[in-house]
Amino acid sequence: MEREREFIGHRIAKERFEPVESILYEYLLAGNGVILRAQREEFTVSVPLVFREIKDLPTVFVGIKWHKPKVPSRIWDEICKHAQASNSKENFREELYLIYWDSERYAWQWSTSSKDRTYASTIADDRRPEYSDACIEVHTHPDGAYQFSSADDRDESGKFRIFGIIADVHDKPKFRFRCGIYDHLTPVPFSWIGNLPSGVVDLNEVEALLQMML
Repeated sequence: MEREREFIGHRIAKERFEPVESILYEYLLAGNGVILRAQREEFTVSVPLVFREIKDLPTVFVGIKWHKPKVPSRIWDEICKHAQASNSKENFREELYLIYWDSERYAWQWSTSSKDRTYASTIADDRRPEYSDACIEVHTHPDGAYQFSSADDRDESGKFRIFGIIADVHDKPKFRFRCGIYDHLTPVPFSWIGNLPSGVVDLNEVEALLQMML
């Protein structure tokens, strides 16, 4: 008899790569700690909640396993160019971008999806058809605003997708990403998502390198 799937699962790891069994997400106790895992059509994500060696359990994969090709640098180049062209430094307003998989073209596509744009805020227009298809949601920030805001936290909680911010769009663009797994918002490096374009900075990677040097 097939076991009924749980909405939220609690499991003990048996091998390095295991399919996600729960409908929403699951906590996995493994040799490298407590791992939060979830799956959607485009990718499966495994992020550490607690890093700790636990003896006699296998070390499991941590990262994003894509079921589609990784997002190419072309997408990020086009988004950066659009952000630069559609806003001046003097009259900056935040812009929001959706990135989604187009099954007919078999390629990644992007579109703008902002409403109520101001200097320091915007929200997604969830009436657009691309909104429900998107697995990545990125918005611009004013120069020097390198962290997700408390408003971002409120807007992005309860969803399962990758979120990003882009700051300093007119100089050397700086990206920061995190994966939202419903009420968990976990930082992830750019390399988990795609190829970093030339001249672009991954803030999470820079901070991780600085921590290693301290």
